[in-house]
Amino acid sequence: MNDNRKIEGIKGVEVFAGIDVGKEAHYLSLIEKNGMVKVAGVRIENNKKGFEEMLRLLEKAGGKETVAVGFEPTGHYWKAAGYYLQEKGYRPYLVNPFHVKLSKELRDNRQRKTDKKDNQLIAHLVREGKYMNSMLLVGEYEDLRRLTIVREKIVQEMIRCQARLKTVLDEYLPEYEKCFCKPTIKTSLELLKRFGLAGLRSETTGKEVAKTIVMISRHKISEAKAAIIATTLKGSIGVKEGLIGAEVELRTWVKQIEGYQEELNNLGKQIKIMLIKTEEAVYLMSVKGVGVITSAIILGQTGSFANYSNAKKLEKLAGLDLIENSSGNKIGQKSISKRGRDLFRHALYRIAIVAIAKNKEIKQVYEYKINKLKKKKMIAITDITVKLLRIMFALVKNKSMYDSRLVLQAMPCS
Repeated sequence: MNDNRKIEGIKGVEVFAGIDVGKEAHYLSLIEKNGMVKVAGVRIENNKKGFEEMLRLLEKAGGKETVAVGFEPTGHYWKAAGYYLQEKGYRPYLVNPFHVKLSKELRDNRQRKTDKKDNQLIAHLVREGKYMNSMLLVGEYEDLRRLTIVREKIVQEMIRCQARLKTVLDEYLPEYEKCFCKPTIKTSLELLKRFGLAGLRSETTGKEVAKTIVMISRHKISEAKAAIIATTLKGSIGVKEGLIGAEVELRTWVKQIEGYQEELNNLGKQIKIMLIKTEEAVYLMSVKGVGVITSAIILGQTGSFANYSNAKKLEKLAGLDLIENSSGNKIGQKSISKRGRDLFRHALYRIAIVAIAKNKEIKQVYEYKINKLKKKKMIAITDITVKLLRIMFALVKNKSMYDSRLVLQAMPCS
């Protein structure tokens, strides 16, 4: 949305409130439409009494019909006040922290940073149409946002634990990596728990280890292969010093990985329940390459697609909008801005990678860009990412399922 349209969006607003948020207190200023300061730097305690005082000031200034409230969304401390005002009928306007930083010295040519200066600056930026067209999610969409963010954090923590487990095994049992496709599969983790490093390296436990592997894997690993694994592990060349400490470390990482796996399973069930409550999920998942988790991430980051008039707004939200640095005769190369929601963009990228591998029509479009248009692979993948986002937006808006025939219509005949 350009500045003119944003200014049109605050038409009728007589007073602009700027709130600089903090952990214990916020600071609020009110600025009139002509730029005159009405109220400067009032301290708002971050509690019920403070919020009631904030509401009283806004009501006195004109109320929800004529007051626009701006926040700088740094951290999470603004959300309680944001949701409170949204419930009271106010629309929170979010100001990009980057814009606030750039505008500090422009206002008074001084480098000082104070709460009074910041909240007035936020109000001025909203007045000038320099706000982000964002919204606070409600209902199942906010639940999906929280659930998918927690899931991503658990995945990252589990990856770290897996790396730590691999480090211990590489040092004390270097042969282990070739015995299983992954050291974190159920059979492997159970084996490590039961025998530990010393038990797997022992010359006397080979038969018991082999029998346990077959039993835990439910005969998916044959007796012959299990015997080879047991033989490979006994008499390992791994480090022999510090074995007691290594055993403790090994069991710690195994226990944490199992805990994370259980949490991910539970989160997956909760995400499915929330996803069913949304209307959009069924249309998103009709696209080959979009699964339960990726569709949950998308809806958790965007909210209902009904809040967006076109796909370009979603592209900007994901940081997939194109930017160009050109001057005079120099034409700069275009690239995506990446000024958006990282989790949203990364989910779309994962969808594109899966779609290129498994979706015949998307793969054909990708190959056309690589072979005919001679685009670099990363640029072609980005193009596919944007195309898939536009397809998903169209499906939800039209309430229709994915039709492979429509994907190739816009592509020139080769």
